[in-house]
Amino acid sequence: MFWNKPTDPVCKMKLKKVTQFKSEFQNKTYHFCSLNCKQKFDKSPREYAK
Repeated sequence: MFWNKPTDPVCKMKLKKVTQFKSEFQNKTYHFCSLNCKQKFDKSPREYAK
């Protein structure tokens, strides 16, 4: 199965693999490179979600 590599919405890093850090916002899943980026997103998701 092909997996489209997402970009971390906080730091803009292209992710090379699925990570354990993810959040749901407005019926969309966002993936993160680190817990730090996930926590920033979770505090103000509208700032980072597009």
